[in-house]
Amino acid sequence: MSPDTALSPYQQIAAELRHQIFTGTLAAGAKLPSEHTLAGEHRVARTTVQSALRVLRTEGLIRSRKGAGNFVTALAVVDAHRCPARIELDRQQVGWLGRLPRPSHGLDRVLHCELEQRHAGAHAGLGQHAAGTGWWVQWTLSASEINAIGQCPAARGSLDEDDSNCMLYADHPGRHLYGSEYAA
Repeated sequence: MSPDTALSPYQQIAAELRHQIFTGTLAAGAKLPSEHTLAGEHRVARTTVQSALRVLRTEGLIRSRKGAGNFVTALAVVDAHRCPARIELDRQQVGWLGRLPRPSHGLDRVLHCELEQRHAGAHAGLGQHAAGTGWWVQWTLSASEINAIGQCPAARGSLDEDDSNCMLYADHPGRHLYGSEYAA
């Protein structure tokens, strides 16, 4: 544990495990060390490790199997090329979003950044797209805001409707994202 960081011990553990997942040190399907082992390695209580694992479960990076342990999900591999930044929406943001048209999927309090790794500027996560209403959460390490922003109009002419339009917001930096693949 690094005493100089502003992160709490459980956040430091979550960040370390997240880094191992995104760099491939912990591959999809890999079993994480036990709570007891992690607590010993980091010299913290087991409850601190449990808090770190809860964060990773909420982010969809790991899943737990009762009596078997914690395992890296396939979602972590799909998103490995994307920026690893995450944000959890606060109650006020979730309340505001609850008044918008409902998407076919549930409202996720934790968003991942849709931009590529090592991108410049603010992070961005697609939060919801329903009934013609799309919104993005843009954030830095110190602040976040929800913006209703149209999607990027770029299209690659693919026959596959799901992947033919860029999934990012209008005027985004960098390359276009079609489905799970970036293109110029």
